[in-house]
Amino acid sequence: MVSVLPALVTSMVLATSPALRYSSQLRAETFLRTPNLTEREDRAVIQDLVITPRGQVILYTPRMELKAILEPQITVGRAFTEPTVEVRSFVFLQGEYRLTRGLKVWALESLTYGSFPFEDFRVPAPTGSGDVKLLNTTRYIYSESLLGLEVTSLRRTYIGVMGGLIINGLLDPPTTVLPDGQRVTPAQRGPELRAQAFHSFTRRFVGGLNVYGRDVHFSTDSRVSLLHAAPLVQYQFHPLINGRLEAGVTVGEQQLQLNPVQRTARSLLHPSGEASLSVPVPVGYHWPVKAKLAARYLSYIDVYSTEPYPRLEGSLGFEWKGRRKAQVNLEVSVAQAITQGQHQRDGDERLSAKVEWPLTRTSAVVASGRLLRLRAFLLDDEPIYKWFMGVGLVIRQENGRL
Repeated sequence: MVSVLPALVTSMVLATSPALRYSSQLRAETFLRTPNLTEREDRAVIQDLVITPRGQVILYTPRMELKAILEPQITVGRAFTEPTVEVRSFVFLQGEYRLTRGLKVWALESLTYGSFPFEDFRVPAPTGSGDVKLLNTTRYIYSESLLGLEVTSLRRTYIGVMGGLIINGLLDPPTTVLPDGQRVTPAQRGPELRAQAFHSFTRRFVGGLNVYGRDVHFSTDSRVSLLHAAPLVQYQFHPLINGRLEAGVTVGEQQLQLNPVQRTARSLLHPSGEASLSVPVPVGYHWPVKAKLAARYLSYIDVYSTEPYPRLEGSLGFEWKGRRKAQVNLEVSVAQAITQGQHQRDGDERLSAKVEWPLTRTSAVVASGRLLRLRAFLLDDEPIYKWFMGVGLVIRQENGRL
């Protein structure tokens, strides 16, 4: 009996102590692309080398889970002509705690910070006193600080609420309205709130409500406040065929800083909604290819003029998933502004593809590409064509529980 006690104590300690999972990944890719909007266009094609290590740690107990991700990205821009090294980092922290069986609270911090391979690092911009200031257009930050609550204790019902602060833009942003053609975006910050509720009336039919609100403050003193509310329905026509329909309304207010001394305000009211259908494609064994057709009518905020307007978007995507994380994605999307004035011809068309094919249990080759036709006539009187293609290698190391 005495000899069993040490083993019993050890097992009790291990059973009550937090478990730990960790994993690591290294991604190396080379890209061919056209110049970015902020780069000088002295070359038609630019080659970059991107190296991205990633580390992830998950600490969990029966009630709690803590997750941390660190992902620095090293970009060697114009690698074979005028190499410049840019570093930006992604940090993700999330904590979840289950108060009761059907009630969970969580907090999240997601931060992307660093410099981007822009060629024109210094951009002239006017100031309130009439002088000209040189903006540093490389230092950038995107941050999400969120708190959330999830309720699943009600039968066949899910309720989720989340809110927090969003920061997006340059650390040295323009503070006055820039002339048309100036490709420097104002910084954005402001609170954001999302709430969703779903109830399964049958195994196939789900009804719900989606509420979304945001109050965006721009560094140029413009402000956009939006509130969107829409009931939705989801129906499973077949185990492999799912449909979704959402229809609602968006209300809000825009306060636009036309110039350093002139400001205007107007109310916003327009319908909004989304319809989508997911179906299998009858090819291969067991139809492994899935297709999704979606159409959206929503509020869109132009990042250059800070003006909100309705926009119609449509997309058709195909996805195939195989063994050992093999995956192929192909998507075609179009967007068109539904408004009058300076943005009435704005929109874009995109064709994107991504392939990930495993070589071994811990490595895979990846390839991606995108073709973009951008119609942003505040920047250029003609459509802007951009593309990139890349290929690389991913090495993963998955580790178990400690």
